[in-house]
Amino acid sequence: MRAYEIYQEYEEPNRFQTSTQKKVERALATAEKEGLAPSQEALDLRDDYESQVEALKHTGILEQLSGGELGIHGIDGREYHIPNYEEVERHMSERSEALKIKIEQGFTKLLLVPFGMSLDTLAEKYKETILKHHSQGKLFATKKEPTDPDVPLELDTNQPLWIWDEYKGADQSGKLVYNPKEFSQNHGGKTKTELLGTDAGWRILLIEDMPNIPRQNQGKTLGTRPQLEANMTPRQYLEKLGLDSYKDEVGMTPEDQLTYAILHLETTNQVIDDYQGNGSISYQIGAYFPASGYVPFAYWDRDFRQAGLSRSGADFRVEYLGVRSAVRV
Repeated sequence: MRAYEIYQEYEEPNRFQTSTQKKVERALATAEKEGLAPSQEALDLRDDYESQVEALKHTGILEQLSGGELGIHGIDGREYHIPNYEEVERHMSERSEALKIKIEQGFTKLLLVPFGMSLDTLAEKYKETILKHHSQGKLFATKKEPTDPDVPLELDTNQPLWIWDEYKGADQSGKLVYNPKEFSQNHGGKTKTELLGTDAGWRILLIEDMPNIPRQNQGKTLGTRPQLEANMTPRQYLEKLGLDSYKDEVGMTPEDQLTYAILHLETTNQVIDDYQGNGSISYQIGAYFPASGYVPFAYWDRDFRQAGLSRSGADFRVEYLGVRSAVRV
């Protein structure tokens, strides 16, 4: 029985990552001392940036473009260079007031997402990364705390990543839409091709560095914001974003999810969304399959020894299905 059938039991829920809390506290302390808003420098975002560029190069996501710079080829045939750190700083400066609040609420992890590239290609890069780590004996379950011992994971090397058939080519055909306003035929979302016509091929995000999504009643409050916990429907999660403490937050897309999974595995040797371990399955409510009415989700399945990209209805809820949100920079 696969994870998309949603019948597995779960183990002990996660705790809030202490490293994230310390990072926020350090940023706030530095800001208070200097009389400034929490900044990307206090968060060590340059370190995040440089390590991600190296990881994206190492996994083959970044390639040399015709002009000599590093970047990706989009599904529209155009080249998109990776934003340099000065561009990231400029975007953050333009949104400094909003980002100050979100940093205080725990959004401390920079995420550079190659949104314009083919979703199929990005999924293939994830599969290759999983296989590489397994072959090196460095494929581990997600830890609660950095000091926890490594727990090796078994892997189905013939199918390290299970993908629902409807994902194939969905971003190029328009079957998958992004930034939905609601989960219905009046979704208000756009296709990737439409977005690339008006936007860059990269998404620059701040996220909570939270590989384990908390179960119900297990989340923490940072600043004025309670963490989003498992056991709500995709529709309920989407309705929360933009309101009250969740202002300026957006749903993550499958591309965001895959990038976070690849980068976390590359930098820690650990998977994310190990729902039979310390985490939860994660919805990607920043995307939607309108023809079927399904919302994407992702996970690690210990029984089938593989990662997965699947889906559920917009009104489905279960105790180990949760969500991540993000803040656009």
